[in-house]
Amino acid sequence: MSLPGRAAARAPGEDRGLALERSESPWRRGIRALLKKRIATISLLAILIIYGAGAYTFLDAFGVPTGLQDPNETNLTLRRPTREAETLGTFTERHDVSLNAVAQLNPEVVENQGALTAATILVPGTQLVLRADAALEGPSTAHWFGTDRTGRDMFSRTLFSARAAIVLTVLVFALGSLFLGLGLGLLAGYAGGWVDQVIMRVGDVILAIPGLLVLIVVSAAFREQWTGWFTDFDDFLRWDFFIDQGIDHLSLLILALTFFGWVDTARFVRAQTLSLRESDFILAAESIGARTPRILSRHLFPGILPWVIIGLSSTFAGVVGAEVALTFLGLGVQAPTASFGQMISEAIGIRTFDLHPHLLLVPAIVVAILTFAFNLLGDAVNDVVNPRGR
Repeated sequence: MSLPGRAAARAPGEDRGLALERSESPWRRGIRALLKKRIATISLLAILIIYGAGAYTFLDAFGVPTGLQDPNETNLTLRRPTREAETLGTFTERHDVSLNAVAQLNPEVVENQGALTAATILVPGTQLVLRADAALEGPSTAHWFGTDRTGRDMFSRTLFSARAAIVLTVLVFALGSLFLGLGLGLLAGYAGGWVDQVIMRVGDVILAIPGLLVLIVVSAAFREQWTGWFTDFDDFLRWDFFIDQGIDHLSLLILALTFFGWVDTARFVRAQTLSLRESDFILAAESIGARTPRILSRHLFPGILPWVIIGLSSTFAGVVGAEVALTFLGLGVQAPTASFGQMISEAIGIRTFDLHPHLLLVPAIVVAILTFAFNLLGDAVNDVVNPRGR
């Protein structure tokens, strides 16, 4: 029984727990609170799986074997003729196929010639099937997600499409939301005056531009020239990298989404900056002579960063959806570069869906999971950062 007016004694372990909680940073407390939310954990896990699978394909860009089939390699029927005075053993070695595979794929030859051996000599010019037609196959052990109209492996194309989504979302967020949106929003809100007016009026002009019409004009007028610049650059480097990886198509889409996407972020950041500009800690920093760059980076930026992180999820989801929509209209990623928009565009059609539903279901399900996960994660982060707004 404790004496009146005297606090009850605490156990040593309880004191250490309280001290640890008090010393814990706000970021760590926020992450811990976020991970306690089941929907946030599931959403984050879904994003990490899809983005991790897409990131794995970056190894292919640098020549590291991944075990994945080339996303543009077709699996259609492959036939090759025999040469004059050539045994079947020489033929199979030249084309790197097994004798058993040739026998299984060419039953009519076996019927006419009898059992095929390495010493068998066929009539010169005999067309032998080396690979069966694998177009429009459903999911199987050989092709987990099936194949498309030209026999391309849907699993590989899905992973390479996830890579395109990574490049688009990360760069559009970095250039549009962080570099332009956050930077100009902070500057406009803190500086005020003519700086604020110029930045906001430029944003108003951009929002007044019909973005879809501009993209149609730019795509029609400059896409070939844009691709030509990257081709010349590849030739200069003697390295077929940028065109092979579809950088020409992705970069044009990144510039378009960045140009039209930074304004909303800048307006939101400006509003938050205006609400913090007259705070005591900002006035104290100004009173000791802190310069504008330091105030923006060390005092205003940390206070606004949680709201930018909330916007990250909606930006990523919006970019994924924009890529699908623009590519479907022929303004985004162009064939043969793999992207979710390309896969959905190639699969559209009632008859196609009826006969080969995997063509549309595979990319549509991945896009749906990705966009829902980003939006649900953003809602969970908002609950942690702004508990009063629930």
